[in-house]
Amino acid sequence: MPTCKNCNAKVVRTDAFCGTCGEPVPGAKPVVPIARELRPSGVLAAPQPRGSAFPPSAGTATSARAMAVVALSDPADAKPSDADLTDVHRTGVRERELSEPAPVLPLHRRKEDSLSEQELRAVTGGATPEGPLAEQPRLSVPDRDTSLPQMQVPPGPPILASDLLREQMRPSSPGSKALRVVAVALSAIGLVAAALVGGIHPLTFVSAALLIMMATLALTPMSYRARAISLVLVGAVATGVALWQQAVHDLEPEGIILAGATILLSGALLFRAYYRGARLSRFSVALGVTALGAWFVVSGGHESLVMLEGHWQSWAPAITQMVFGLLALLSLMAFMDSSTRGGAHVWAGALLVLYAIYVGVLVAGEVWPLSGQAPSLEGPTIAALLTGAVGTVLAGLALAQVFVAAYQTASKRAKASG
Repeated sequence: MPTCKNCNAKVVRTDAFCGTCGEPVPGAKPVVPIARELRPSGVLAAPQPRGSAFPPSAGTATSARAMAVVALSDPADAKPSDADLTDVHRTGVRERELSEPAPVLPLHRRKEDSLSEQELRAVTGGATPEGPLAEQPRLSVPDRDTSLPQMQVPPGPPILASDLLREQMRPSSPGSKALRVVAVALSAIGLVAAALVGGIHPLTFVSAALLIMMATLALTPMSYRARAISLVLVGAVATGVALWQQAVHDLEPEGIILAGATILLSGALLFRAYYRGARLSRFSVALGVTALGAWFVVSGGHESLVMLEGHWQSWAPAITQMVFGLLALLSLMAFMDSSTRGGAHVWAGALLVLYAIYVGVLVAGEVWPLSGQAPSLEGPTIAALLTGAVGTVLAGLALAQVFVAAYQTASKRAKASG
């Protein structure tokens, strides 16, 4: 058992100080209990430093010396730093935000937005607001009777949602931009070709005038119906001039049937692509297919493949005739259900392109005949035939828009009468 060096009194190893003289015991391992000092109720205690190991006790000098020795042996910060306080504050705020739900604020509607001026005066008793509220601009809400006009509802059956959706899905002016672009492009190409091959001749001037007129109609601002009708008429005139030249030079007189069938069938197929459920489109397609089939039989297209020869002047016209017959059969797909277009727009475009190829093959066969034969076509005639091909293509495109305009007018009259 250790002894105190000052008074030689016996002390316990766990005692830090001698119980007799109060001197520190060397090599001791004190166990300091943490105890709360008892004070009488109602008496405020002096502030205690945070860094002390145990609270001071009032009394003897021995306890004071013991506290001083412990404080010197184990120093601590008397005051925490600002960073520690900030971290503690942030941690507490974060835990509070996670534990507590966000407040729910009720939404209040202003009376000026929902009540009229008369109703607001009735609620407030005629009093006017004062203060900052009076400086705000007052929202004037018109009465229900004066805001809505007295509209007359036309008599007739109610409008169904399916009918309204069907009307919205139908295009109002289909193909308008495409017709204008194609008309300007083909007219420019035809005008250059007519000027190069026609030379100075009255027939060349007529062809150039028709081409310029078609381009002007495409560029001039006008209504959908007026442009379509005008292009059909001018295109039909150009086609008529070309057919007249074919008859003069004895070039396939049955070509008038082919030109009419091409214009009618291509316009009907495009109209079928624009308005799938229109009965007029199927009826016009039937007429066009009948006309094209009649030309195929009259021109001997079913016998052309049997009489083929080795030179291209023989098999090129025969192939074009067979393709015309194939397109006539494919056009029957327009009688499919209204849920699909049946490729009507594809067959219409192919038919117009094939007619231009047919005219080109016809002109090429007369300009470069077989060996031992002289060319039978002159420059002005070639210019007229090229202009007729341009007019036929534009007339077919414009005829579809004429069908659209007629169908829209008939639908409006049916609704007005019903």
